[in-house]
Amino acid sequence: MKKFFSIALFLILTVPMMPAENNYSGEHKERVKKQRESDLKKRDAILKKMALFISESNSAVLGEGIKFDNPVEAEFVTNIRDTDEIHTGRVIVPVIYGYVNTGVLNMRSEDSSASSITGRLKFRQKVEIIYQSDKTEIINNMKAPWLLVQSENGDEGWVFGAYVSDQSPSEPDKDSGTTGWEMIIPASGKITSRFGKRIDPVTKRRNTFHKGIDIAAPEGTPVYAAESGVVSKAEFLKNGYGKLVIIKHRDNIATYYGHLSVISVKSGTPIGKGKLIGRVGSTGKSTGPHLHFEVRRGDQALDPESFVR
Repeated sequence: MKKFFSIALFLILTVPMMPAENNYSGEHKERVKKQRESDLKKRDAILKKMALFISESNSAVLGEGIKFDNPVEAEFVTNIRDTDEIHTGRVIVPVIYGYVNTGVLNMRSEDSSASSITGRLKFRQKVEIIYQSDKTEIINNMKAPWLLVQSENGDEGWVFGAYVSDQSPSEPDKDSGTTGWEMIIPASGKITSRFGKRIDPVTKRRNTFHKGIDIAAPEGTPVYAAESGVVSKAEFLKNGYGKLVIIKHRDNIATYYGHLSVISVKSGTPIGKGKLIGRVGSTGKSTGPHLHFEVRRGDQALDPESFVR
């Protein structure tokens, strides 16, 4: 699907090179000319009234040794005739709109996936593109710049450019991996690490990729199923997840719940949205009690915050 950021780049490269003589420039010069003629008429009328007022005032005080002069030097008023015409040679960039091509799109406080979420946009929602950042990221195997957008209700925020199209899409973009999901946050706590690149809290290695989000909470805090499905795994793993529950959902989507202290479900069991599946812990590769929450389509990790409401 054709993405907005390619259109924005085209406009950035072509707009400054457009000729100065265009319809807008011609119309603008004509308006300036008419406005100047109007200003001159108003100025002459003011000068006439001022001269008459001063003459009448001097007549009224004749013989008293008082004389009124012009409060403003005439040259500072009449110089309006010598004002230069100044016109811009650039074309005014038109307002550019884009359309959300994924089920739910997070608006963030800065041009980075590590920044906080300030709002959410829905599929096919129309937004005004205000600015394109020079920062790019790779999310779900797609590289794109960040865009500062404004929704129709006036809310502003940064969004990942790959999730905005220049035309209204007929269906959610399959490349984005998201649809109209409305998962719940599986545990109450504070998000201490978001999806994407980070410094590994255990190994201290830079630019390691975090496949989910971490929700810090006291040990024993209840963990609930983010969406209904079937439990496909409920056991201790030695690969770092510790006690892990995996739930399979529709559209080949699965959710992962790692580092649990207690597992409350069994593999093969149907589970409803919001049902208890375990409790927060610190098993496996962990620096403290928290829930590691992932959303995957097949083997591809997706940003969990794009799925929750």
